[in-house]
Formats: sequence, structure tokens, C-alpha cells
Amino acid sequence: MKSSTLLVILCLQTVLVMGIFFAAVAKENAVGESKAIDINPGQLKCCTNCNFSFSGLYTCDDVVKKCDPVCKKCAVVQTYSGKQFRCTDTFLGMCGPPCKN
Repeated sequence: MKSSTLLVILCLQTVLVMGIFFAAVAKENAVGESKAIDINPGQLKCCTNCNFSFSGLYTCDDVVKKCDPVCKKCAVVQTYSGKQFRCTDTFLGMCGPPCKN
């Protein structure tokens, strides 16, 4: 009885130590990754097509008449109504209100 109780306690203690270790490693990796992603403090003024991922990142993928100066990735696209721009940004934070076309 005593040996099985001791074994259970040792197993739980091992799980606890491993959990703390993996949490510290995950936090270290998250800090390193956040440096690579733009935290968009000014944010885009507007975003009609905003997608949220479970990682906490938002992606704005809009086709607009003129790209916002804050937009990090702006490309020209040809639409039926003429030349427009596709602004694609991924950032931490919230998307702005829908754009008015």
C-alpha cells in the first residue's frame, strides 16, 4: 500500500515538474515569435474581410480603392471595375471597422 502511494506521488510530481518545464519553453518560444509578427498598434483604419485564427492573430485581406498607409503588404489587382489594391496584413490585435467602398 505504501509503495503504491509513493509511486503515485512520484508520478504526479514528475508530471508537475515536466508541465512547468514545458510551460517555460512554450513561453520562451512565444516571446521569440512575437518579435517576428507586427503588433499593429495603429491598426488599419478599416477592414471588411477580417479573419481570426486560434493563435490570436488577425488577418485582414481586403480589396480596396486605396491601401491604408499602415498596410504592410499592398498589391495591385485587376477587377471588373478597374485597378484596385489588395491589402493583406497579419497582426496581433483587433481589426478596425468595415471599409466603405
